[in-house]
Amino acid sequence: MRVPLGWLCEYCDPGLGPEEIAELLSMRAVEVERVNRIGVPSGEGFVVGRVVSAGQHPNADRLRVCEVDDGDNVRMIVCGAPNVAAGQTVAVALPGALLPGAEKPLGVAKLRGVESRGMILSATGLALGTDSSGIMELDEGPAPGTPLAEVLPISETVLELEV
Repeated sequence: MRVPLGWLCEYCDPGLGPEEIAELLSMRAVEVERVNRIGVPSGEGFVVGRVVSAGQHPNADRLRVCEVDDGDNVRMIVCGAPNVAAGQTVAVALPGALLPGAEKPLGVAKLRGVESRGMILSATGLALGTDSSGIMELDEGPAPGTPLAEVLPISETVLELEV
């Protein structure tokens, strides 16, 4: 059985690290087979963004060139999602962010001649779900530049228990 550590700590927070909790559970209650970390390895480089504009890519039918406010500045991001539109609040990975399952950090890329300085994320891109049909639109409220970890559970420790 998999138990998210965040869920467990809602009921009783012993103020210990994941490995210490796993050891105590194994010694007193149930064997912990593994301690896994799912989602992004680090929350650094993941922020809330606001799409300022979204126009057709000059050299590709299925790409859009977006201007995205990341709280510090407005950056150009090329996006292949069909549902991206101006005014949306979105999850953004900045250059240097390490996506789930990636071996190297996200860099600046040139897509069909247009430079892209980041990535607008889908639920699949954050390992939060399986819907990769378009970007994940966030609720209004968080300001651009807000760390994404304050808005979404982008990283979680999970205890795998022997039942």
